[in-house]
Amino acid sequence: MAESVMKVDVVARETIKPSSPTPKALEDFKLCLMDQSAPAMFTALLFFYPAANDADHDTENKIAEKLRHLKSSLSKMLTQLYPLAGIIKDHITIECNDEGAEFVEARVSCRLCDILKQPDSVLLGNFLPVEIESTAAQSGRLLFVQANLFTCGGLAIGVCISHKIADAATLGTFINSWATAAAAADPHHHHHHHHRPTHESPASPLFMASSLFPPSDTQIPTMRLIPDKYATKRYVFNTSNLAALKAKAASASVQQPTRVESVTALMWKCMINVTRSNKGLKKLSLVSHSVDLRKRVVPPLPENTIGNIVGMFFSAQPVAAEEEIDLPGLVWALRKGKKEFDKNALEMINAEKRTWLKMCGVVDLFARRNDVDYCAYTSWCRFPLYEADFGWGKPVWVTLPHTMLKNVVYLLDTKDGEGIEALVSLTKEDMAEFERQEMLLQFADVNPSVSDGAHDESH
Repeated sequence: MAESVMKVDVVARETIKPSSPTPKALEDFKLCLMDQSAPAMFTALLFFYPAANDADHDTENKIAEKLRHLKSSLSKMLTQLYPLAGIIKDHITIECNDEGAEFVEARVSCRLCDILKQPDSVLLGNFLPVEIESTAAQSGRLLFVQANLFTCGGLAIGVCISHKIADAATLGTFINSWATAAAAADPHHHHHHHHRPTHESPASPLFMASSLFPPSDTQIPTMRLIPDKYATKRYVFNTSNLAALKAKAASASVQQPTRVESVTALMWKCMINVTRSNKGLKKLSLVSHSVDLRKRVVPPLPENTIGNIVGMFFSAQPVAAEEEIDLPGLVWALRKGKKEFDKNALEMINAEKRTWLKMCGVVDLFARRNDVDYCAYTSWCRFPLYEADFGWGKPVWVTLPHTMLKNVVYLLDTKDGEGIEALVSLTKEDMAEFERQEMLLQFADVNPSVSDGAHDESH
């Protein structure tokens, strides 16, 4: 779609405060060790909702009501997840002072289906309230939301939460709590069930990950971002292609590779090919994967613990420059790295703060070393992002816009929960080579259109 066709006009900005004030006793929310090393950027997602089928284009009154509804439920929700309404005070503390979240209302000059037909990762950035790499992420407000209204009555909700307090699970908890608050309060909600009375209770203390992972008193080097003009491409692996890919990636050592392992191995193999053809350099190749630690600690943390409760594991060994590479070998390196991580992660993080800091340092080093090809994978699969129903149905698409990071891959579920959507960010020269990789094109669809659910596109 040509840029000139789509305009996103911001028509209003508003501060939304918690509906009940946060008790003084909860004023200081301590960051945990992993929050401290998180890069100064936003964790961001976009949720797309088609207009209701019966809507003959929403009237302005209806739209105003929808927006009021979003704001009042956000305000209720902030009473529960009160740190999100606070500000970053210093490298250890969030001050829960009810400063509030920023709510932006925007009008989009086209229909939702125009965006879904041919998604453009750069254009999608217009639906976010702040840039992902914005320096605002280091200080000040933690939460920004943008409601984008399309001419057809469709809606895109863009959410940005400072990475200092939010990983993917935090973002999932936020959007689902907000949607639940909205659906419970909606008189026209399409699911008829007995509404529990929504008493607005002031905040109850959230579980602080900092009691398990105490913060470091000294400033921690955060992972540095080196923004540049990188290319982001979207690849979708459907169920049948994934089954074929898993079969190809299986071996005696890993008989049942997971979806995520198989897709990671495939992309890793393609990236090794890119390095070998583009640079001709003898380089080591290494990947890391982020891991949710909530279920891994003993006793496990509640799912809704907010913060960066994330570790990362590296492939068991880097692939040397001359090595023959096959998918099963790469899957094995991933599986082995993960097993070693599971064995040592918690002792490592707890017993030795220095080890975690060293690991952050290592990541930083790999990202800047010329003799190592390093790519960071983040899987948001299995997070219930498609459950976010505000009272007008579940989203038809959940995605991330273009990022300014190099050698990063995000993996998300497709709407059916079975396929995988991969968002790959590389330098432009690497991307030119990557997108030609035969094996990738054999198993993935390149930026397919998203079905809006109104009409089945398979016919």
